[in-house]
Amino acid sequence: MKTQAHLIVDGNNALHAVPEVTRILAVDREAAREALLRILRPIHDSEGVRLTVVFDGREGLGSLQKYGPDPTFSIVYSAGDQTADGAIERMLLASRNPSAITVATNDNLIRNCAMDVGAGLLRCEDLPLRADHALRLQQQVTQAVPKNKKLPPFENRIDLSGLIDIKNIFK
Repeated sequence: MKTQAHLIVDGNNALHAVPEVTRILAVDREAAREALLRILRPIHDSEGVRLTVVFDGREGLGSLQKYGPDPTFSIVYSAGDQTADGAIERMLLASRNPSAITVATNDNLIRNCAMDVGAGLLRCEDLPLRADHALRLQQQVTQAVPKNKKLPPFENRIDLSGLIDIKNIFK
């Protein structure tokens, strides 16, 4: 079974490296985080990668949240006693297949850790370019389907009759 590619983004680093986001960050940190996530969305959707954006957490326990309906796009807030950098390093060291991971960061310590375990690297300022490329791919796929072509109707062909005793559910 092929391992899904995984892009881990140093969120705090990206907030300061992506000019469109940095301008928003000067006014509103939460809005800047949301802008970054919107920039990254096409990478997730078009490339089919698992995408994890890691931010420094606040006091207390860290958290993991999904972004949107797909569980393969998530946001991690590090625990209060750990930085986002530490969380990324732990993710890299715990990975069974670090060669499937690409880390987007400008932090030299994280970059060194990624190289040591065999993960790929991307600079944060290159994220918008990768997102633009992903958007172009989505547009090409969309334009390749003729508008007048009718898709067959959806049919559920999964036989559930042997899995559930429907008569007993509503008693």
